[in-house]
Amino acid sequence: MSGTDFDALFRKSGLSLVEYDGLVHQIYDGTREPTPWTGFLEALRQRLDANYVSMILRSPSPDRSWQVVFAGQARPEIAEAYNTFFYAVDPFVNLPVDRVVTVDEVVREEDWLRSAIFQEFLAPLGIRYYLGADIGDGDEPSCRFRASRSSTGAPFDDADRALCQLLVPHIKSAVKLRSLLDVTEAERTLYAGTLERLSVGAVILDKKGKILRMNDAASAILAERDGLSTINGTLHAAFGSENKEMHALIDRAIRSECSPSPHLVSGMSLSRKSGRPNLGIVVRTAPVTEWSESSDRPAVIVIIRDVEQKSQASLSILKRLYGLTPAESTLVLKLLEGLTVEDASEELGISRNTARCQLRGVFAKTGVTRQTELMRLLLSGVAPLA
Repeated sequence: MSGTDFDALFRKSGLSLVEYDGLVHQIYDGTREPTPWTGFLEALRQRLDANYVSMILRSPSPDRSWQVVFAGQARPEIAEAYNTFFYAVDPFVNLPVDRVVTVDEVVREEDWLRSAIFQEFLAPLGIRYYLGADIGDGDEPSCRFRASRSSTGAPFDDADRALCQLLVPHIKSAVKLRSLLDVTEAERTLYAGTLERLSVGAVILDKKGKILRMNDAASAILAERDGLSTINGTLHAAFGSENKEMHALIDRAIRSECSPSPHLVSGMSLSRKSGRPNLGIVVRTAPVTEWSESSDRPAVIVIIRDVEQKSQASLSILKRLYGLTPAESTLVLKLLEGLTVEDASEELGISRNTARCQLRGVFAKTGVTRQTELMRLLLSGVAPLA
């Protein structure tokens, strides 16, 4: 949009600079809302004197429902009817990309008022006048923006269209931004899930060494307060000398982010007052982008490994990977928990001879001859990751 076009639309919209700035801020702030853009859509609904304003972020298809956020009175039973039937016969789709139009520009008024979607879907919602834009790149828009008024209101005029057209570029950018955030969150969840499956704790610290967040495995280890705990939002080792060494590693990792050398990775062992095997930790500088310098951004990640915590695997995965029977898989899971064959047989309520017979079957299917080889194979394979 050129400066001349913007000026013309701004004058026509009737917005003040403060109102325009407020709406734009709400568009970008909406990317961080749990249900995105609800605040912006409600503000725009009031500004347009509309009964509904919506953003369709995913169109309906035979194998999945639509994804829509809106401002207005919720009518889930009507919305479901659109999702399952009326979308297929909606004439107000495939609009000119990034251009705001009203329904009378696309469909003759008499055809619109006689259409099934108007009579059976829109009229029950109190919708008479319709305005919208298909926003995005390519054949499939990333967002379908729609606003409506009831029959007691006035048709959308040039000022309404100009107002919405001013916002289209910002909606387009915000939808792209939210998509990138969702991809990042999906990747984070996948990686965090893998660490959970391996029973590896991960604690993320900020530039002051304060805990920003941790995964469930780390929470469980810290909750035991055996070797490592939290005090005032920071990590604290049980023994003074080890605590001093750990914080020296953390401080050095924080400082190394400004260094041109590769990011620092270091580790140590933490003693436990209970006498159980030591905890192992790895401290490394968190990756940082050139343009990120907020005070609460991740600066250090501390990886915690408790050798007594067992990696997780499932019966179905063991069966698919190695062709084990349910009984063999159950026995293997007990061995992965650290039990002996004798202890496993007792816990499973089977005889030792039966357990040994099952173990021989596992050896044959996995190509190993000893229990230590079996454990090495399972722990180094993909079973704990699934």
